[in-house]
Amino acid sequence: MNERKWLAGMWRNWEAAQKIAWRFVLLYIVISISWLLISDWLLQDHLQNAKWISTVKGGLFIVLSALLYYKLIQRMIKDTIENEANYRLIVENVSDLIVVADRDGYIKYASPSHERLLGHRSEEYEGKELFDFIQTEDTFKMQDWFQNEIMLKKEIEVEYYLKSKEGNQVLVEGKVVPVASGNGKVEKMVLLAHDITKRKQFEKQLIESEERYRKLVEYSPETIFIHIDGKIVYVNNAGLRLAGVQYIEEVVGKNILDFVSSEDLNYVENQIRKVEETGKTKLHDYQINRMDGTRLFVEALAFQTTYQENKAVQVIIRDITERKRAEEKVRYLAYYDSLTGLPNRNLLFDYLNELLIAIKKEKQTLAVMFLDLDRFKMINDTLGHSYGDFLLQQVASRLKACLPKGSMLARYGGDEYIIVLQEKKLEAISRLSDQIIDKLAEPFFLSDRQMFISPSIGISIYPKNGDVAEELIKNADAAMYLAKEKGKNTYQFYTSSLNSMDSCKLELENGLRNAIKNEEFTLYYQPQVDLNTNKIIGLEALIRWKHPKYGFVSPAEFIPIAEETGLIVAIGKWVLETACNQHKQWEEKGFSPMRIAVNVSALQFRHKDFAKTIEQIISNTKCRASYLELEITESVMQHLGETTTIMNELKELGVNLSIDDFGTGYSSLNYLRHFPINTLKIDKSFVDEINNGKNGEIIVKVIIDLGNRLGFQVIAEGIENKQQAIFLKQNNCHIGQGDFFSQPLPAEKMERLFSE
Repeated sequence: MNERKWLAGMWRNWEAAQKIAWRFVLLYIVISISWLLISDWLLQDHLQNAKWISTVKGGLFIVLSALLYYKLIQRMIKDTIENEANYRLIVENVSDLIVVADRDGYIKYASPSHERLLGHRSEEYEGKELFDFIQTEDTFKMQDWFQNEIMLKKEIEVEYYLKSKEGNQVLVEGKVVPVASGNGKVEKMVLLAHDITKRKQFEKQLIESEERYRKLVEYSPETIFIHIDGKIVYVNNAGLRLAGVQYIEEVVGKNILDFVSSEDLNYVENQIRKVEETGKTKLHDYQINRMDGTRLFVEALAFQTTYQENKAVQVIIRDITERKRAEEKVRYLAYYDSLTGLPNRNLLFDYLNELLIAIKKEKQTLAVMFLDLDRFKMINDTLGHSYGDFLLQQVASRLKACLPKGSMLARYGGDEYIIVLQEKKLEAISRLSDQIIDKLAEPFFLSDRQMFISPSIGISIYPKNGDVAEELIKNADAAMYLAKEKGKNTYQFYTSSLNSMDSCKLELENGLRNAIKNEEFTLYYQPQVDLNTNKIIGLEALIRWKHPKYGFVSPAEFIPIAEETGLIVAIGKWVLETACNQHKQWEEKGFSPMRIAVNVSALQFRHKDFAKTIEQIISNTKCRASYLELEITESVMQHLGETTTIMNELKELGVNLSIDDFGTGYSSLNYLRHFPINTLKIDKSFVDEINNGKNGEIIVKVIIDLGNRLGFQVIAEGIENKQQAIFLKQNNCHIGQGDFFSQPLPAEKMERLFSE
């Protein structure tokens, strides 16, 4: 076996072959001489007598040497054939390209793999110049290599483009091996190459992908950083801005917990452990500290990754400080009065209901004091809302100064305040009432004006005058009206004798039962105006009642009675039918059709088959559903499931839905996500605060921005002056309504306004 390897190797190297050949010649000479000398010595006695022996000896030598050479040549030829077959099998089936060319570049042999890769058969290459199949751009480079490197017997690694039969470019890499002849000169070369087109395409795609990802991360508006065991190793530009630094060195190398607020440290540490355990975290928020000490709210998402072949965690952070502030403002708006900072009626009812549950178990008592400012309307109308607002703020401050610990002061609305007092002695409650009256009797200084105000206070006691919040407040309200009737600037406890005061209310209730039949109701219409063009684009229908005895009765007086008695359902239906009929009449007269809004009470909205009633009214009046808008108050939002069902039924009819007095009732961002509403109406109480106080303007801006971002139409009602209209327009509220444009008008006057 070793001999076969030796013989096979002999033919692979010309210099080695020459040496072996000389060894054979020398061996042959030595054997021949040895044969002659030994044979002559052994046969010397016989050679002189028998010459034929010399002849036989020579012939025998020739035969033995011939047999020896035959055996050696046979074995060498056999090994050569076997090796050539093996090499040919490899060359003809290998996927790599193999080319043998002479020193001038003319191809002597091309492996069959060329046909599979480039489409040319091996025969098509033979005799042709190698450079004919190389892309022009690489030809000069290859020629230079051949002339300078290969002729110096150097193997070189090459990368170049070959031309396929179809004209495509195929990128290959490999090496060129020079083959020298016996005289040491390079006579031919062997090119070994393999296709790297797909690999290069993949590498290019990978580079492009990495570049896109790098730019996406680097220029992302969201903060992206990577940490290893808490140590920051990378941060993008947005992260530098978020941290309040200019240079990456100010962040990289620090621990991520260095930037987390102390209140959220434990929470963030738990999130880090969660990433290690599960590989990622859900979206979560916490507070961070910038380098300048500023605190920000952020929203973060973390997941495992690798960074420079190390296990790491990538974190994506979004600054949600402004969103948090807006949410806080809306939450504040839901439970606190923006003007005075006092709890509003929502928080009042929540607090009072919880307190009643607690003291009921302990059998304690409490007092509800309903306070209304005398002559406040005159001051507000005479001096303006700015003076009125300032007065309300000063009153709130003085009231808080009078109250003992454990009591609550709330602004109920307008110039009304409610005090919840945990006190069982009537003498103590009376002393506090006198103290409040005395405190408010002191002059108020508003700019350069001195003004005086007095309160009327009504008081109800739990459980004697009621055992639920609504009843206690209602009875305290009744006692407050009695205090006003007794000359104001005083207080009154609720007594059963106050029931006689309900006689007027009972008379109004009886009158309501016949008002529709006696045609005592009428509708007035107030325009809704495009603030950009001042054109009328819609109307709100407002009910008016002309009582045969009392004349025009304010809706604020009879609507609560109608709701309490259930008459609101019939009255509401009459309003809807009348408004739709009027809209159809105007359309038939040639007036441009526009959306008409009708108020719907919570009781009417939740009444059985309300959606079917609307469908029937639309059908009977021939009023198109798209021109009808139903305004509902936030009080219906307490019944999420029922309200959603009814709203969806109305939307299927094509009716538009509006939230009236947004922000004054059960304000919740939750229902804005669930209900299919079209419009938000900013309540007049907020519009009144425009140009009168910074907080009022901020709240209006928040509501407008919230409505626009959620895709709702925003309407401001109660606009009374040009400054309010300009402010609303500048802050992207596009529709307004109020006396500044037009007071509510009957149908015939509305038609004249259309014609102007």
